[in-house]
Amino acid sequence: MSSLAKHVIKQPQPLRWLGIILAIIATTVAIQWYINQNSSLAQQQYVEKLEKLQLNLEQQLQIKTTQNLQLNESNAELNNILTEQQHHLAIQQATDEQLQQQVVELQNELINLHKELVFYQTVTQGNSSSKLQIRNILLQADDHSADSFRYRVVITQGQKITKALTGTITISTATKRNGKTENIMVKEHSLNLRHVQVIEGQLKITDNTEPEKIIITIKQKKKKTVSQIFDWQVEDAY
Repeated sequence: MSSLAKHVIKQPQPLRWLGIILAIIATTVAIQWYINQNSSLAQQQYVEKLEKLQLNLEQQLQIKTTQNLQLNESNAELNNILTEQQHHLAIQQATDEQLQQQVVELQNELINLHKELVFYQTVTQGNSSSKLQIRNILLQADDHSADSFRYRVVITQGQKITKALTGTITISTATKRNGKTENIMVKEHSLNLRHVQVIEGQLKITDNTEPEKIIITIKQKKKKTVSQIFDWQVEDAY
């Protein structure tokens, strides 16, 4: 090869490079378009999947909401039934308690009537003396006050009289105080007697005293005083 051939100057080929650049650009655009297409399709599929999932969740939420409303209605109805039953039960219990209390009261009343019967049988079936006499005394504790007592005294006389006997009836106690016994007058009643007179009342025992006897005294004008001493024996309250 000649020296001239080695030093041949090649002319530039701009169109060739332009074609190559355009081919590269076209390839890049095609690749980008493909990627965008695939990405848009994937996004669309993902969005559709999310929409289906959302719709499914909304349907489930609606179902659960409906079920919850139904449960709330059922619960409210059951609460109403329970409240009504509790109300009826409370009424029944109150009625039962009231009936039981009435039974207890009637039983106590029956016991008291029996005591009354025995008391008056003792009075009427005893010695039917014509003299003025104190036939019986009944002492009972007071339910409402520990230091109070109720008493009932029966006085009789068997003479045929046209005018009632009058005078005073005093109730006294023989009470021990500080080791000494003293008589204390606690009540006074009017005597107005033809055949039988029953006097009733309440007496109160002061602190630091201990009653031992109860004394009934009947005083009439120009007549002998009648007095009788009874042991302090207290029966249970009615």
